[in-house]
Amino acid sequence: MLERKMEEAIATCPELFIESGLTLVRRQVVINGRRPDLLFSDAFSRQLLVEIQSGRLDEDHLQRHFYYFFDYRAKYPSTPLRLMFIANRLVPQHKQFLDEHGYEFREYPEHEFERRLSQCVARTPEISLGTMETRSTPGVLAPTTHELLYEIEKHPMTMCYKMLLLMLMAELSDLEGRVPLRTLAERFQEFFGQRAVQRKAEENPNRAKPGSLSRKSIVAWQRVIRQNPVRFLTESFVIDEGVSVRWSPRIWALWNTELRREIRTACFDRLIRYFNRHVPGGY
Repeated sequence: MLERKMEEAIATCPELFIESGLTLVRRQVVINGRRPDLLFSDAFSRQLLVEIQSGRLDEDHLQRHFYYFFDYRAKYPSTPLRLMFIANRLVPQHKQFLDEHGYEFREYPEHEFERRLSQCVARTPEISLGTMETRSTPGVLAPTTHELLYEIEKHPMTMCYKMLLLMLMAELSDLEGRVPLRTLAERFQEFFGQRAVQRKAEENPNRAKPGSLSRKSIVAWQRVIRQNPVRFLTESFVIDEGVSVRWSPRIWALWNTELRREIRTACFDRLIRYFNRHVPGGY
């Protein structure tokens, strides 16, 4: 099936392929030569970026669309954003990756897509997107920033510690890229303490006993931070200096205000998606 045919059908009848309440955005934005196949606004005024691939979704489509996602978010930081992939087939690894990271996908084998297409044609005999107005803007993020953010997106998350650490490192690092370990421990303690005060679940109950994290001491958090997120992020991201944690040289060599902001935003987004998926009551 031609991707153009798939695109036309989804644009015309999004309720048959995605969900009801979607409005096709007529004015698309091309950033750095990239654009999503379709851009919708949903019932809650969030933007929905949709990438479509005929046949099997491949790594190139995944990475390219993530790059657009980062650029779009940087260009319009106040716009709530969703990301979705639609293909005839997705390999289990890609399904797991998207599912665990809080992104959306729809898998329609050719026969199922044809069935829904027939329903769409019955409603609208002339399926056509018509002339779509596009507006190009210059690139937003540097290629090195894209690569680093994509690494953050791909990093496995069994608990929230990694993203919380990277977010705090982006917020608190000094002029040499360091944050005192005690300062990080205090912020971890504060984060889980506030959740307890607000009567929110602290973490995934399958990973941490309810109430156990908010009761940890500063000394205990110092030990946990070194043994868990710092060790598993490896020196590719951060370096354990004992009394402090420092950004790796390869990241610090790129450091600027934009990178600080993008790392913090990427980690915060993943933190929210993680809590909303794995923790009762969400973020």
